[in-house]
Amino acid sequence: MNFKTKIVMILLSSLLITNCKEEMKKCVSQSTDTNVKLYNDLTDQLMPYFFREDYLGEKRYFDSLRVHDDDLYIEEKTKAHNELFNHPEKFCNLYIDSTKNKNTYFWTHNTEVYLRRIKRTKDSFKDFSNNPDIKNLSIRSSIKANQFNLCTAKVLDLVEYDKHTNECEIGVVYFSEIVFDPSKRRALVFVDHRIKNYFHRNAVFELRLNNDNYWEIEDSMLVSTS
Repeated sequence: MNFKTKIVMILLSSLLITNCKEEMKKCVSQSTDTNVKLYNDLTDQLMPYFFREDYLGEKRYFDSLRVHDDDLYIEEKTKAHNELFNHPEKFCNLYIDSTKNKNTYFWTHNTEVYLRRIKRTKDSFKDFSNNPDIKNLSIRSSIKANQFNLCTAKVLDLVEYDKHTNECEIGVVYFSEIVFDPSKRRALVFVDHRIKNYFHRNAVFELRLNNDNYWEIEDSMLVSTS
């Protein structure tokens, strides 16, 4: 086998290995309500990337965490995610807080300050600067648990929360109302997530409706964490 043939074989082998890597499954909402679909598609992405690994239950502990191998971690997490996908008997609980307060963290901690920070920090967010609905980020959404149809978690309203019997908890989340751009294909949403008393953070997410009819996160800005 000459040198050129060896190179071709190596490239083909690398391509085959790359193509065989397992990809994390998406749960694309089929809702005909634009807002409900956006919240579902957003939560589908928040589950593995913003809500930590708690949604995986016992599967959240990976060998790669001991050896600090990022590639292995992604591989193990993807496999655990896909094993959970569409298996309701394994789902952990995510609680939606849509009634506790009509406002979001933005309203409590000076809306105008955070809006200025958004416009200053993210270039893409500046497109929403003159949007009259921008203050919707400070208004809590009234979406309810029964409007969600996720493939990796069971969604319950906060009134069903019981800290004494809840063995597998993803946490409590609430969303702001949605700020759409004129095309209705880009949007901003504020998300607040907490797990009991030991983890809390919130952020603003920018989403775009892609060609697969899926609201995909394009950018985000962390507002606070504790």
